[in-house]
Amino acid sequence: MGGKSIGLWQQICICLALLIMVSGCGLFQESNRRRELREALIQGHQLLARGDYDGSLKAFQNVIVIAKDQPPADAAVYHIGIVYAHPQNPRRDWQKAVGSFDSVLTRYPESPLVESAKAWIGALKEIDATNQEIERTKIEVEKSKQEIENSRLSANRSKQEAEKFRVELERSRQEIEKIKQEIEKSKQVDIQIENKRRERGR
Repeated sequence: MGGKSIGLWQQICICLALLIMVSGCGLFQESNRRRELREALIQGHQLLARGDYDGSLKAFQNVIVIAKDQPPADAAVYHIGIVYAHPQNPRRDWQKAVGSFDSVLTRYPESPLVESAKAWIGALKEIDATNQEIERTKIEVEKSKQEIENSRLSANRSKQEAEKFRVELERSRQEIEKIKQEIEKSKQVDIQIENKRRERGR
C-alpha cells in the first residue's frame, strides 16, 4: 500500500510540475508580449519625434497587431491619428486622423484617451470647416477679380468706341466745313457770273 501512495504522490508532483511549467511558459509569453508592445510604442514615439512619420505609423500599426484590441491598442490607434494630423507630415490626412480618433471612441470607449480623441476630432473638424470657408472665399475673390477685369475691358471698349465716334464726328465736321466752303465758293462764282451778266446787259 505504501508503494501505491508513493506512485500517487509522484503523479501528483509530476502534474504540479507540469502545471507550473505550463503557467510559467504562459507568464513568460505574456511578459515577452508586453515587452514587445512597450518597445513598439516607444519606437513609434521616437520615430514621430524624429519626423519619421511613415516609420512611426508602421510601429503603431505593429502595436495594434500584437495587442489584438487589448490595451495599448487604444494608444496606438490614438497616436496613428496624431501622425496623420501632424502639421509637418507631408502626407498629412485629416480625414484619416479623424477616422483614427473616432476609432478610439467606438472601439475603446473605456480608454483614458477618449476625451483627448474627442478634442482632436472637434479641432480637426473646425480646421476643416475653416479651410472650406477660406476656399469658398478664394473662389469668390477670384470671381470678383474676373468681374472687375471684365468691367475694365468693357470700359476700355466703351472708351475706344467713344474715341472712334469722336474721330468720326471730327471727320464729319471737317467734311461739313469743306462743303460749306465749296458752297461759299459756288455762291461767290454765281455772284461774279451774275455781275458780269448785268455788266453785259448794259
